[in-house]
Amino acid sequence: MRIPRVEPAGGDVFGETPGPGPALRLAILGDSSAAGFGAPDHASALAGQMASALAALTGRAVSWRVSARGGATARTAPLSLLPGLTDPAGDWRPEVVLVVVGVNDTTRLRRPAVFRRDVARLITAIRAHLGEPVPILLAGLPPVHRFPALPAPLRFVLGSHARRLDGRLGALAQQLPATHHLPVGQLPMDRPGLFAPDGFHPAPPAYRVWGRLLAAQAADLLTR
Repeated sequence: MRIPRVEPAGGDVFGETPGPGPALRLAILGDSSAAGFGAPDHASALAGQMASALAALTGRAVSWRVSARGGATARTAPLSLLPGLTDPAGDWRPEVVLVVVGVNDTTRLRRPAVFRRDVARLITAIRAHLGEPVPILLAGLPPVHRFPALPAPLRFVLGSHARRLDGRLGALAQQLPATHHLPVGQLPMDRPGLFAPDGFHPAPPAYRVWGRLLAAQAADLLTR
């Protein structure tokens, strides 16, 4: 079976969802899901969907920026993505950073202890680059065992490994200051149209569900 190729979201990698008061500045760093593979633009991908939901929940405008690349892992993300967290032409700097990594670490069967170490180093690198201890949100791994593109029994092997890596994200968040794990919970994976044509990446409806789920957890943390 030939799996269709999907592209990253097109258009600008930054934007703003309107709202009253000063905008909450959100940066998203990570892999192909952060880059919006399977969506036509970032407004309909994770960044735009999460920003819209956050604006509705917090009553604030949300200014967002994406620095992401297909194939990025927790180890490789700092090498090229950190500069994209800020605007070199202005003074835009994030107040909070969402990190989306782990699926590529799963497919590479990275050992959980090594993955945890790589994520810890990534968090340190983000804060060193920004020069301040901004809150870091770690997006929980999706249910890899339900990806249509993965045949059985591979999907179950990878799904089990993804759960192990996600457990390491949760444990790490409990150990580091201003670091929070946002689990995916029970996504409605049986709903039609959630996957892009490749059966691996989200389609815009899935980005909408995921963005709202992340926003609900983020809003609760940011308004405490």
